[in-house]
Amino acid sequence: MHQSTLPTPTTTQLVRDLGRQLFALDTLELPQESLEAVRLLQLRRLTRRIETFIPGHFGHGERTAHYALLLAEQLRLTGEQCLHLQYSALLHDIGLLMMPEHLLGAAAPHTLNEYALIQSHPREGAALLTPYSFLQEPARLIAHHHERWDGAGYPYGLRGEYIPGSARILAIADAFDSIVSRTNSWGSALRTLRASSGSQFDPTFCAMFYDLLQNHDHDRAGQMFSATSTATYPEPAVDHPAVCP
Repeated sequence: MHQSTLPTPTTTQLVRDLGRQLFALDTLELPQESLEAVRLLQLRRLTRRIETFIPGHFGHGERTAHYALLLAEQLRLTGEQCLHLQYSALLHDIGLLMMPEHLLGAAAPHTLNEYALIQSHPREGAALLTPYSFLQEPARLIAHHHERWDGAGYPYGLRGEYIPGSARILAIADAFDSIVSRTNSWGSALRTLRASSGSQFDPTFCAMFYDLLQNHDHDRAGQMFSATSTATYPEPAVDHPAVCP
């Protein structure tokens, strides 16, 4: 790891704690359905801990997972693919814990070195998660969630269908929630997505997502956004992971 990407002592301890908890989840011996439910519940809790260290991110993982699974269901991903996508959406910003504290939540402009550090966070996040067998595929998706359809993304500059399909879904869901959070405008976020179709985002997936969200239940989505944007985050029920048909 590059010296300048070493986290602060506080986040170093958090990363160690996360590692111990992820190892425990990786070695659990339960029936498959129970195992997936326990892992999902614990990953949601871990996501909340992560997001308390990243300004403006509280609830972002849950909402990103919600949007990603809407599109995954429309695309008829398998149950296993949906589960990996859900895990990756919850944890997609874990690599930001490896950034210097002054860059977290900092607005542009950045120096070239700072921008290079920010661009490394998908790779750093994947490196943190790859050691755990149940997170190896989510780690791969996280590594590629900032790639662009036109090849101008990071960290590897993949383009088009060379980018894993579920990573392309994650990219759309992540960007949509980030824009809604920043602008408080559902319509503005949808227009931005449509304008970026074929350049930043997979045009087929983007068009499908646009149509889905135009017809989505705005009131329900608004309630979810409000709940996950406050400090009083309700404890999730021990439910089963979303399974796409």
